[in-house]
Amino acid sequence: MKKIAYFNCASGIAGDMILAACIDAGVKARELESHLRRCLKISDWRLKVTVNPHTHYPAQQVTVVGTRTFASPRVMQSVISRSTLAPAIKKRSLEIFDCLLTAEARVHRLHPDKVHFHELNSIDTLVDITGACTCLNLLGIDDVYASPVNIGNPAPATLEILRANAVPVSASTAAHELATPTGMAIIARTARHFGNLPVMKITASGMGSGTRIIPDSDNVLKLLIGEHAGSAQPFSGDTVILLETNIDDMDPRVYPYVLEKLMAAGARDAWLAQVLMKKGRPGMIISVLCDADVEQALCAILFGETTTLGIRRSVRERVVLERSQTKSKKIGFLPDGKKKTSMEFETAQMRARKTGAPLRTLLR
Repeated sequence: MKKIAYFNCASGIAGDMILAACIDAGVKARELESHLRRCLKISDWRLKVTVNPHTHYPAQQVTVVGTRTFASPRVMQSVISRSTLAPAIKKRSLEIFDCLLTAEARVHRLHPDKVHFHELNSIDTLVDITGACTCLNLLGIDDVYASPVNIGNPAPATLEILRANAVPVSASTAAHELATPTGMAIIARTARHFGNLPVMKITASGMGSGTRIIPDSDNVLKLLIGEHAGSAQPFSGDTVILLETNIDDMDPRVYPYVLEKLMAAGARDAWLAQVLMKKGRPGMIISVLCDADVEQALCAILFGETTTLGIRRSVRERVVLERSQTKSKKIGFLPDGKKKTSMEFETAQMRARKTGAPLRTLLR
């Protein structure tokens, strides 16, 4: 059974809070520090772990002690790329770092190569990101879940990360920043689902405290670790974006081309539905299912290739099967251990032409 982690972000989130919660949940701080020093090949820093005396319960507090700074975000990315971190940890760390860099670039309207992190160019950011990914690996976490994030008064980069990754949020204060860009980038790229706590058997827990005292907030991130309980959560879930637009004034021969272009640009799926629009006109709804990182590119295609003047956008939660894919087949894994297999249409069509076998038989 898969091991899951649930981050309760009701008081916000930050990179150091994630590290602290993971350490409180069982990661040995000195082992984590030694491992990261060795893999990153940077030794002039250390982790300082204390208990926050201002909380009503013993929440861990982590500070990265070190003065190392980096000339640019690209230098920091290079450190991760050249590290000896496990491939999966390195890949996830680079994805988080790219999320952070892209957000800063959009906020400042600069090319990513021209961005400077200012206060984010320190060793703290590097350790927070690679440390969070390493902690999840050390804890044996298969899937990460999270609550909606209490953002307070967020920085512009945090807002851009929220927008680009469709993270659900709330705010209990307009006076204090509760979610940092680094913390948001980490949770946006590690959590597969945002919502209520799934039905689970808890095997470990941890509490990570921020460093500031915030009125009316404990400033603590809570981490729950365990397994799905019984059959209450037999399926996986994820979050996607649905783009839709209604059109009644376009040459119908264009639609297949638009769908093809949307799929080539990274849409998960795209389809048409006939509708009867105002004044009795027949029309089409173009629907596109996508991830946040390709949303803008797909909107550009819809605006550029169709007559639409507006696109509806909504965030949708899905229930999905665990799956794998080969060059010719899609395989879905049911909770009872059975499989659902389907052949890719293009592969089946090619085999039918080559062998003379009925296409419907190959598809079945």
